[in-house]
Amino acid sequence: MYLHVWLSSPTTPFQRSLHVEDVRQLLRASQDTGVTVILSDPFILHAWSRNAHVYAPPGVCVFLCHVIGPLTFSATAAQIRDRPMLLSRLAQFGFTVTLFESSEGYRSHIFLIRHGSPLHIVVLHTRSAGYLRHYALAGAPHNIAQVKQYITKDSWNQMKLHRAYNRFSTREATIDGLDLTVPSDIPAFLHDHAHSHFIPCNESRAGYYNLKHLRDESPEDVRFKHKAWKLLSKVSTLMSQLNISFWLSSGTCLGFFRQCDIISWTKDVDIGVFAEDYKHTLIPAFEKRGLKLTHRFGKITDSFELSFSGDGVKLDVFFFYTEGATMWNGGTQARTGNKYKYVFPSFTLCWTEFLDIKVRVPCDTEAYIVANYGPSWFTPTQHWDWKASPPNVRENGSLREWKVE
Repeated sequence: MYLHVWLSSPTTPFQRSLHVEDVRQLLRASQDTGVTVILSDPFILHAWSRNAHVYAPPGVCVFLCHVIGPLTFSATAAQIRDRPMLLSRLAQFGFTVTLFESSEGYRSHIFLIRHGSPLHIVVLHTRSAGYLRHYALAGAPHNIAQVKQYITKDSWNQMKLHRAYNRFSTREATIDGLDLTVPSDIPAFLHDHAHSHFIPCNESRAGYYNLKHLRDESPEDVRFKHKAWKLLSKVSTLMSQLNISFWLSSGTCLGFFRQCDIISWTKDVDIGVFAEDYKHTLIPAFEKRGLKLTHRFGKITDSFELSFSGDGVKLDVFFFYTEGATMWNGGTQARTGNKYKYVFPSFTLCWTEFLDIKVRVPCDTEAYIVANYGPSWFTPTQHWDWKASPPNVRENGSLREWKVE
């Protein structure tokens, strides 16, 4: 949904400026067919929300006409499916309509070319996990070539990303004399967009893993996976209420990346949190919801780690620290007080859907997995020593040293 916008005059022959009349005809078609199209272009929303008070004479295009290239709107897949007349109505108004579908067969993007630069409609799919899914732009080469001529390189790279958005309400707004529908809370929408990169679970890889390493699961294994799923779902809700970002880590992240599932023999759930995001309300909030604190290791500034127990399943919360171009989390042996650190290449976070739960994972998930489990991560092992097996583990002193400080 993000598009890079040039404010300077066109410098390449394929760029044509936006015609406000094209937008007016899109709005007319949407009104005629009952489909709500939402102005979702982050550049225009940002500019207008900061300068809506600026007076502009009637008929003067202040915001929309600064776009060189597609102007982005969005509409829900349900509305487009239930009211198919929109596309034919647009064609009646003189638009050339180019429709794209995702690799999963879902309608994903619509480009409309009439007089000026294209208008772009992103199709948002409502997921049962409670978010809106935006599929990456992909399609037949001739369709891609038709629209790519209007898109800058940066815009093209952004369009090739999957995205996930929180559901949002809308309101009416008048921009450049046009009555448009926009997100009710534009700053929240823009923040959501900036952190919307989505990575789908690789079902093909998971299928291959299950064929190669087919394993009969006992009733106990099945019960554990169900309890672990319930625990992760509860944690996701709590962390959202606390406004603390977390991601799947360690064995839980490996299960996501390798088999799109929980590894039944791990017997715990692992998540990561940036140390600077820790809030003192976290432990009371967890315990209030039935998650009992069982261990607390380290300090907020060094090797902090929390363990909870809920319905017989252990939850490990690892806190991560930035050190140069790397990030690390700590581990502490309760019996000896020996500390360890697990070093990862620096990473950012992306959304994914894991077992019908919207959660985050490191964007370069494979690099994260290789750091923690080595190049043989695809081969399952049930014999794992957390103090020695990970290739990224380092000794990190002892708790006894803190008593001397």
